[in-house]
Amino acid sequence: MSATITTTTEPEQYVHYHDGGVPGKRRILTGKAAKDTFNELPKIDFRRIYSHDINDRKELAREVGAACRDIGFFYAVNHGVDEDLLNDTFEAVRKYFDLPTDIKMECHNQKTEKFRGYEAFLEGKLDPNTRGDLKEGFLMGEDATDPEQNRPITPATAEPRNQWPSHPSAAFFRPAIYRYYNAMYDFSKRMLHIFALALDLPEDYFDVITTHPMTNIRAVHYPPQEIESDVGIGAHTDFCWFTLVCQSQTKLPALEVLNGNGIWVPVEPARNTFVVNVADFLKMVTGGTWQSTVHRVRNMGGEERYSMPFFFSPNEDGKVGVLEQFREPGKTYEEVVVGEYFQRRLDVDRTTHLEEGEGRRPYI
Repeated sequence: MSATITTTTEPEQYVHYHDGGVPGKRRILTGKAAKDTFNELPKIDFRRIYSHDINDRKELAREVGAACRDIGFFYAVNHGVDEDLLNDTFEAVRKYFDLPTDIKMECHNQKTEKFRGYEAFLEGKLDPNTRGDLKEGFLMGEDATDPEQNRPITPATAEPRNQWPSHPSAAFFRPAIYRYYNAMYDFSKRMLHIFALALDLPEDYFDVITTHPMTNIRAVHYPPQEIESDVGIGAHTDFCWFTLVCQSQTKLPALEVLNGNGIWVPVEPARNTFVVNVADFLKMVTGGTWQSTVHRVRNMGGEERYSMPFFFSPNEDGKVGVLEQFREPGKTYEEVVVGEYFQRRLDVDRTTHLEEGEGRRPYI
């Protein structure tokens, strides 16, 4: 008597995302096909970033380097930025997003080439399979015409880039954002030295291309998601040097990081921490050795969520290429002009999907 054995093969499943501005996908691996990958983010104590002892900073850099190679994300614990300042900034961000829509729309980001200002609900769309990103945001960044930044005005920087609300009810917002901006800028300059040490470079190696760095704060409001297919922001990588994320304290995590098996790993909100991630330029200079890791936001916990990522990049006219230690003999490598790459990614990631002549999509 013979038996017939029938084998069925499950169809392959993929996660889709934007990587370097280019659509990509990763197969979801389970069972015997699964790789050895991460299932949580490491927590790294950053008190050593303020140490006068170079050995302390090098020890910190070794931990940071390992996280950048293996994951591309980590928690910076005990970062030293004043907690009251962070709480005050979150309160200002909440107040801003509670303002009437017409006051926020005065600074609609479609009025500027750099997409600075207010982004309304569903106007971004990183995942084409969704109705749009379920968030509203406000973007500001490097601007020599803003006196708070004390930057030299040149022919290339003489035109205003930022927009700020003029209504008296929003007068609190600009000074609050600039207090946060200054604190994050100072911490980022220290962080840049740690990244250099992690790459076995002199601590000040990257200083020459970050004399007037490109910098951004995107204040973001994610309402609770009621539709399973919605996403706060679609899966993507960041187009900067690195990102520091300060997220509000919600009971359930909303930020998720994609691991090597195509599984989404939740990033729990934790007090007195920044979530730090490698972005495209650091991946670029390390020849892909460091990971610019795909991430997204899905706010399914029933609470309002606020996030204040700070993006740090080299100078706009700076050029970056693969560091010598990561180059293969006989292979040709090109340099990228930072500002040009940044604008290309901005056009891909932040262009509205509103049709010409249509009104703003309603948030419901």
